[in-house]
Amino acid sequence: METLLLTIGFMGIVFLILTPWTKTGIIVSVGSLVAYFYFAGITSWAPLILFVVGLVLFILEILIPGFGLLGLLGIGSVALGIYYTVGDFGIMIRDLSLALIASTTLMFVLIKNGYSLSNLSRLVLNTSSQQTKDVEDAEEQTPLKVGMVGEAVTPLRPSGKVAFDENTHIYDVLSSEGHIDTGTNVIIQEINGTKVVVRRKK
Repeated sequence: METLLLTIGFMGIVFLILTPWTKTGIIVSVGSLVAYFYFAGITSWAPLILFVVGLVLFILEILIPGFGLLGLLGIGSVALGIYYTVGDFGIMIRDLSLALIASTTLMFVLIKNGYSLSNLSRLVLNTSSQQTKDVEDAEEQTPLKVGMVGEAVTPLRPSGKVAFDENTHIYDVLSSEGHIDTGTNVIIQEINGTKVVVRRKK
């Protein structure tokens, strides 16, 4: 039971990072991970803090690719959090291994189907200064709002680019309806931080 909860929690984080379903990913991951520690019999806050810090470091490694140090520290901190919760090295290895294998597999499947980190590009350190300037200028002149209509200037698979404000400003978006062809009129369905989710205009 605990192994399944941990695995679902990790998979929820993958959905949170790669798909438009941010809220669903948050609910699934937080709910599953809280349930995991509850059923595992956590007795203090220390293991939970180690686990959360580890997850943050691991996610930062994904968003800000480096030398792998953050990822290694993250996995180590997560492993310690689980170990101090279950008190058994073998169980810790089993639970963490299955969760990592399942979430990594899901990540590759999603990427193969067109999902990417492009919607989080403004959080990646290697984004060029010109790209950042273009985004800031676009935000100043054309603040995006739910209900705005634009035109897909690239295929959305499901990530791609859409032009708004009479095609003068182009934004990275995610489609909530899978593949959308170039030239299709779309409407903004949701804006969540840096994520702009669109659907076909009916």
